[in-house]
Amino acid sequence: MKKLKVINLEDSPTDSLLIQEILSEDKIECEVIRIDTEERFISEIEKGDIDIILADYTLPSFDGLSALDIALKKLPEVPFIFVTGTLGEEIAVESLKRGATDYVLKDRLMRLALSVKRALRDAELRKEQKRKDAALRESEEQFRELVENINDVFFMADEKGIITYISDPIESFWGYKPSEIIGYTFLDFIYSEDLPMVEKIFNDNKSEYLTPLEFRLVKKTGEIIWVRLSGRNIIRENKIIDSRGLLINITESKKSEEKLKESFERLQKATSGIIQAMTLTIEARDPYTAGHQRRVAALSKAIAIEMNLPAQMIEGIEIAASIHDLGKLSVPADILSKPSKLSDIEMQFIQTHPDAGYNILKDVEFPWPVAQIILQHHERINGSGYPKGIEGENILLETRILSVADVVEAMASHRPYRAAMGIDKALEEIRENKNILYDPEVVKACLTVFEEKGFDFE
Repeated sequence: MKKLKVINLEDSPTDSLLIQEILSEDKIECEVIRIDTEERFISEIEKGDIDIILADYTLPSFDGLSALDIALKKLPEVPFIFVTGTLGEEIAVESLKRGATDYVLKDRLMRLALSVKRALRDAELRKEQKRKDAALRESEEQFRELVENINDVFFMADEKGIITYISDPIESFWGYKPSEIIGYTFLDFIYSEDLPMVEKIFNDNKSEYLTPLEFRLVKKTGEIIWVRLSGRNIIRENKIIDSRGLLINITESKKSEEKLKESFERLQKATSGIIQAMTLTIEARDPYTAGHQRRVAALSKAIAIEMNLPAQMIEGIEIAASIHDLGKLSVPADILSKPSKLSDIEMQFIQTHPDAGYNILKDVEFPWPVAQIILQHHERINGSGYPKGIEGENILLETRILSVADVVEAMASHRPYRAAMGIDKALEEIRENKNILYDPEVVKACLTVFEEKGFDFE
């Protein structure tokens, strides 16, 4: 620890040495610099780096109060203690009022060390408080600069939800000045249709963080805008004492979302129309199996729902099933409608249709693996299917569902080369060959939709 620098305004060298001895005896390490003229005092003051000033009240060239005035002007944070032989009560009070830290009479120097320690401690506390105050002011300025220069709106509200502060950007998108908002709650400005929902959430929320909430506000002009509110509650002793957070104008993004939704709906309609056109085209080539793909799609969807698959996957299965025989467009019509058993060469033609369907669709960017589902729809889990002979879980789950639905519908329906075999025979086929040709979980779901859920082809 560095030695304290003590300025001693004292015309008596003996008294100054006594002061140093008393401080040293009390383990106050210090360097006492005796000064007895105003010029030297001002010079030392100008240098700074002084820890404490001990001053006699009466000096040959100038008085203690004048020294006090100089010290307070130049170094107001440095403690100033009068150490003097005589000091009347009136003068003592005046000196303290003027800013002196304390006074000690020379016939009671035993209390000097205590006075110095207390003065130094209080000075350090004042410095620390001053540093804290400066840091707080800086933090407040930074906070104000931040909240006033962002597009989002910062707000504070009391325990009843009444707004106590809201930043200036609010006027740019809401139309109200902060002074017109403070003292009200957001509930006073919410669009009537959203009010019950928001009010319930506000009343029910007792946690620290506010769940991000989107709702509509009514501008001063009467226009409706969308905002997102997020923030946190300040909780003391299990009670919300205030809330603070951000209010963001999301009107433009909501408009964009709506346009995107409309575009997506148009795209969905267009996709459905294209799928329908494909289905009708295939049926026109093979009128004897008209409705097959639509019925397979309906059964595939029912099986997928029974298996609790995600809605997105179910939609993809239904789309793929609706056009799974697309590749038959490449098969001669007379082979498709031949009323007798096909020859080996004709069968080879038929077995090219999964590849043909895949090649038609492989470059179309569906959100589902439609081309792969179609390519695999005649594969079997024991590897006996075509065109690749893949097996087990290497076959897509969507395809394993489509395969079962395809077999059941085909066996239950009439074909040019045979009469309908009926639904019972079709279900017997998949039951006997589950875990051989067909996925057992898919077979189980298919049997359930027929035997327990009452599924029926049109």
